[in-house]
Amino acid sequence: MRAASARLWRHLGWRGIPLAGVGGCWIVYGTGLIVTTRAGVIAATAPVTGLMCMEAWGAVWIACGALGLAAGACGGRDSWGFAAITLPVTVWALAYAAAAVTGGYASAWASVPIFAAVLLLTVVVAQVTGRRRRICTCERGGPGGR
Repeated sequence: MRAASARLWRHLGWRGIPLAGVGGCWIVYGTGLIVTTRAGVIAATAPVTGLMCMEAWGAVWIACGALGLAAGACGGRDSWGFAAITLPVTVWALAYAAAAVTGGYASAWASVPIFAAVLLLTVVVAQVTGRRRRICTCERGGPGGR
């Protein structure tokens, strides 16, 4: 088990782990938006659900999560993956903030910091780890490589 996790770490690295991890979380969250009706989420996202239904927004979360997961799993340039995983959380944070400010859902203000924290941490990881091309050991000719 330890060898498998070491191989996974060598492949994903500091950029791949947050991309794949957050991408997986977005897939689960998007699925939850599609299959579960939550009155608070519907009320808080009213500013954007006028543009698309909740099922379509769930599909956006899933698609962006899949892009983040793919970017994390693949080597090479992955800035597009960070852009994908920051898109839905940015839209949700703005929707919740708008709902709180306009009084559409007064309790929405309490969720804005959570979305903002996820967005902030994702951007920090992307910036701190640099915009360089990620090369895993399987591409470099390391153990088990080509």
